[in-house]
Amino acid sequence: MAFWDTLFRKQQELSTTVPLNLDVGQASYPDVNYQNFASEGYGKNEIVHACIRELATSAASPRYYVQAPSTEGGSVEVETGLLYDLTTKPNPYTDWYSFIERLVTFLMVAGNAYVIKERGRNDQVSAMFLLRPDRVTIVAGDYGAESYIYTVGGTEYGVEGRDMCHLALPNPAGDIYGLSPLQVASRTVNLDLNMTDFAKVYFANAGVPSGLLKVKRRLTSQEEASTIRARWRSQFGGVNNFHRIAILDDDAEYQPMSNSPKDMELAGLHNLTESRICAVFGVPPILVGANVGLQRSTFSNYREARLAFHSETLEPMVARILRYFNTNLFDEYGSNETLTVDWAAMRGVLDDQAATTTRLTALFAGGILTLNETREALGFDAVSDGALRRIPSSIFEVAEGQEAAPVAVDAAPVEQAHPILASIKAPRVAPRGRMLARRILEEREEETDDLAAKVLRHFRGIRNRVDGILGRHMERQTAQTKDYPFTVVDMLPPIETGNMARILEAAYRRVSKRTFKTINDVGVAGTLDWSDKLPTVQRVLVQAPTRAAMIHKTTSKAIGRAVGIGLERGYSIEQLARGVPDDKFPGIRSILGETENRSRLIARTEIMRSQNQTTVGFYKEQGFGYVQADDVDGDPDDLYVDPGDPEGRTCAERHGKVYTLEAAALIDDHPNGTLNWVPMPRGYTGGTT
Repeated sequence: MAFWDTLFRKQQELSTTVPLNLDVGQASYPDVNYQNFASEGYGKNEIVHACIRELATSAASPRYYVQAPSTEGGSVEVETGLLYDLTTKPNPYTDWYSFIERLVTFLMVAGNAYVIKERGRNDQVSAMFLLRPDRVTIVAGDYGAESYIYTVGGTEYGVEGRDMCHLALPNPAGDIYGLSPLQVASRTVNLDLNMTDFAKVYFANAGVPSGLLKVKRRLTSQEEASTIRARWRSQFGGVNNFHRIAILDDDAEYQPMSNSPKDMELAGLHNLTESRICAVFGVPPILVGANVGLQRSTFSNYREARLAFHSETLEPMVARILRYFNTNLFDEYGSNETLTVDWAAMRGVLDDQAATTTRLTALFAGGILTLNETREALGFDAVSDGALRRIPSSIFEVAEGQEAAPVAVDAAPVEQAHPILASIKAPRVAPRGRMLARRILEEREEETDDLAAKVLRHFRGIRNRVDGILGRHMERQTAQTKDYPFTVVDMLPPIETGNMARILEAAYRRVSKRTFKTINDVGVAGTLDWSDKLPTVQRVLVQAPTRAAMIHKTTSKAIGRAVGIGLERGYSIEQLARGVPDDKFPGIRSILGETENRSRLIARTEIMRSQNQTTVGFYKEQGFGYVQADDVDGDPDDLYVDPGDPEGRTCAERHGKVYTLEAAALIDDHPNGTLNWVPMPRGYTGGTT
């Protein structure tokens, strides 16, 4: 018998008394627009094809592997067995890369993807095949698909629900079938195709708009009119005659009847359709070579677009695919094996090396990583005696009742952080206080990374708006234009301050909640449940609008200063935008282009402030009176003194000193600081140092 005849069997209709699906027990047919989506959308529209290809190849690129729990409590990679074989070569004709690539293509075109499971004699899955979505019909059950019908060559094959894996994109208007992104973008795609067809027809007609040949005398018959029309077309129609010059006498006049592409602003319409299509698929235009993306094509823009695509589109889609296989395939086997993906290689390309180096160096300086662990993460070879962990002499933990003494990790040599610290004899802090300090610093780096990405996207949006304003007025400016037809408020409207405030408040809320949990977990200061009604938390959250206004005030001043210089020197809008190197004037685009470093600086400052204010407030709520400054990276050569420090100390001088909670709450530290506060024992009465 044929393969399909042996694999499938007839359906049995079931009914239920409380159906959640329409027409329970009846066949529900796939979207009739699939062929149109595939041929007209994917097959003819370049942007649609490029977006789907980008999604499909990117989803297939990372390394998928099978993992299982290890005896040590972690997980190990599984490189043998049935599930490993299936995820290496799903069937004799397809490898895993091609399998995922086609699956994502079907999903993006149809909104649905179907994988049928071929079973061996022991009822275990021995192969997986992808089915064309338009050939699959679903028979609805009470709570989803009960069975499936696959139609090919006029023959219908029944498939049990257990033998089919159905992946569908969310469709709030459908009971069973997913919603195709192409259906959402269909009108925009049609508009884009129509514009392309218009351009083709326009140039096929010699690049000349259709027109009316007016003859002042009365024509005696239709035949005479047809003769004149034919003669005109023979002389000036077609690609070989478009350059000919027409000479008309006094009784004839040629009048165009349609607009040229320039008059219709097709370029702007194309940019609009391209950006909307890319938005539906979640692919930044610059990644697929769309004109709207290439207009701002720089290496920095491309890298940021790649990062956004990876984090906001690719990783969620791959996570959906992993859940799809783990639910529909791996759950059949009680081996605790799961399918996962290794992002390390791809993220290694995406990560900013400078930011990674800074983060790892801070972790080493804080005693979290050893020297060789840090070198390995940076791609360097290990060195002899590299097992040392950098622990400044003032950082150590002691149990209650024990003498304070430095503790070396793994018998590694102890490195003095700074000569000035050798003379500091730190008072004994609360038990487990040093453990808390390390946890706080580690979480600070993670939260800084998260907030920096959000702030960067915010500033990118502002820069794009400014680019748009400058670009529009740049085209309209004439020699008579004396003033700029825009203001600083146009470029940085008040709504952006509100947007930044919301970003900061969300970060403050997340950091304060996480800090509460960490202090509770470590057990250094008892237990206190987080609530946004607590005065401590409120004091942190209410600062977001003020901090946002301060941040945007700096941006506004920079833009205003540039505009003032431009007016004073008589710069054109183009010079204002791009700068005048001979005058050492950078231009607004350059000023707003330095957003990555500033975003990270803002993120580090705001996370540090909110984290320190939360810890100090937590200790005060729990009855503590004193804290010790922990600032392991304080540089003796750095003469910065925080205005809020009542003792007027530099970072290095402040490290290890004891402050009252009231005094500690006034110290913010500089943007690149590492200050955090460790509680002294609750009964400490030694005073400040």
